[in-house]
Amino acid sequence: MTSSGIRISDDLNNVISVKLQDILEEIQEGFLFNWSILFFDAKGHLGEGKSIIDFGKKINNSEKGLFVSWEELNLLSKKLDEIIDIIIIGCKDKTLLHRYKEDREMYETCDVVIEMFDSYFWEIFSKDIKLINILAKKFKKIEFLAPDFEK
Repeated sequence: MTSSGIRISDDLNNVISVKLQDILEEIQEGFLFNWSILFFDAKGHLGEGKSIIDFGKKINNSEKGLFVSWEELNLLSKKLDEIIDIIIIGCKDKTLLHRYKEDREMYETCDVVIEMFDSYFWEIFSKDIKLINILAKKFKKIEFLAPDFEK
């Protein structure tokens, strides 16, 4: 099964207006996937005594990212005020949760890939074309992408 992608650039006063929550809420049956955060640079409040800087270092220095459940991912999304850069992958096969040498391989292998680039735009790749089409209808400034595009 091939993956399809979308870039979302909706903004308000030149600031990205799409939140991670806005994307996650469109993923049907997200609980069926295994999730890993491969890269993290964000601002927010994780809770009393929890450092967002230490959380980011833990993720960024990990071998396979930080494995999280669907519920944990959704809770995290509500605690983030600004996402600068993030890479989240979701796979039905847990053995596919690891760092990829090439983005294209990651896009084509994982069931879902969610990325934020420098607080500027989101890119989502999925083997589920319905998800891509739902996101295309939900947001205004979009561009369809193939897994082999050049950034």
